[in-house]
Amino acid sequence: MTSNEVLLTSETTGQLWNVCVWDVESGTSIVTYKGGTSVPRGLAVLGQQYLVSASPTKPVLTLWPLHKRDTTCIKMVCPGNVTALDITEDGDYCVAAIAEKIYIWQTCTGRLLCVLSRHYQTVTCLRCSSGLIVSGGEDSLVIVWSLGKALCEQSQSRTPVSPDQVWSSHSLPVTDLHIGVGGHLARVVSSSLDQTCRLYDVNSGEVLCTFVFEVAICSVVLDSAEFRLFAGSSTGSIYAVNLFETPVRRERHITEDKACQRFDGHEKQVSCLCVSMDGCQLVSGSNDHNVKIWDVFSGQCLRTIEHKGPLTNALLTMVPPGIANPDIKSKLPLQTFQRVFHLDSQEENSKVDLNVLLRGANDEPEEVEDILKPNSEILLDLNYRTKDTENMDVDHASLQEVPKRTIISDDSELLKLKNANKELFHFAVSSLLQNKDK
Repeated sequence: MTSNEVLLTSETTGQLWNVCVWDVESGTSIVTYKGGTSVPRGLAVLGQQYLVSASPTKPVLTLWPLHKRDTTCIKMVCPGNVTALDITEDGDYCVAAIAEKIYIWQTCTGRLLCVLSRHYQTVTCLRCSSGLIVSGGEDSLVIVWSLGKALCEQSQSRTPVSPDQVWSSHSLPVTDLHIGVGGHLARVVSSSLDQTCRLYDVNSGEVLCTFVFEVAICSVVLDSAEFRLFAGSSTGSIYAVNLFETPVRRERHITEDKACQRFDGHEKQVSCLCVSMDGCQLVSGSNDHNVKIWDVFSGQCLRTIEHKGPLTNALLTMVPPGIANPDIKSKLPLQTFQRVFHLDSQEENSKVDLNVLLRGANDEPEEVEDILKPNSEILLDLNYRTKDTENMDVDHASLQEVPKRTIISDDSELLKLKNANKELFHFAVSSLLQNKDK
């Protein structure tokens, strides 16, 4: 290998492999990892020692040790299908989106430390950087969370964690995100099907600039110096926008007629983008089954790597030690991820007693996980009923039956509300698109 970086790609078919590692300079395959496929924005490197992939069809995370050349892998079962995934830079935490919630695991212990809930539709993209978690979803929201704040608040009080910023500027689902450098002083850029990219300031919460395009934008990335913004469109074109163009405006319209650098070569939508550390090369993955490596300054396509299906992930990373030298063994401790919050011994004992009270000793345990989630209204209702009956003579058998019937009713009502909300959202989106076409 002649480069300090390697390219990781995945596509939808999984015929030859799930993930392939490529030499950027020569375009040759270095090593492949087989077994299933990866969900879009569901591929990450854990501590430069493991490769993590989220399955699009099963609630499973697959981890491969990077120093091994065989099909050895580790399976982690999750509470649901993962829709987006990222790992913190130090490899200490794995952050995964499942439906509209965000789960945070500590990798060395496997403990589920926190569940973030603020979206009301499926989370489509997730990014972690410098203690920040940024999420975007089908509900058109872009939300910023502080990792340290989230872990402290939920471990101490078990109350819902409030986000640092919530941006609702987009009118259609968010397709991609990128976090700049600077931690809480960083800038965040988002792309959406509403044909815009928006640049935010994390500290102030302001929308710094809105970039309006003539087509839907499916992927976005900034170069390392945050001088250029690259936006991949649904038609296959990639736009390079100079962020320091004068005069400075809050809204910029990027049209075909206006002088703007474009990278044309893909025939279908550009699903993923990444930029090399030196900012000289741009990598794009498309639904036309091709990965292209571009020279940023000249706009020329340096190399095309063909795949068997539409690309789901393409990311550049520093050459992991295990790939450069297979003799280097993994030293990162790794434990199976838990599906419920970590409880101390006293809470475990009370959990067993409550399990017998609510469901019976022979019922399935997974139902208890849903009942015993933090801030459960069911537990509050049970405590309320217990306090009211402390000084009354009641039939204990009937008291045990009441919470059980309440649980079933609450679950069904919650499911009805979720379905109604989803139908209302899709109806509103369809109406907007129809009116726009007219």
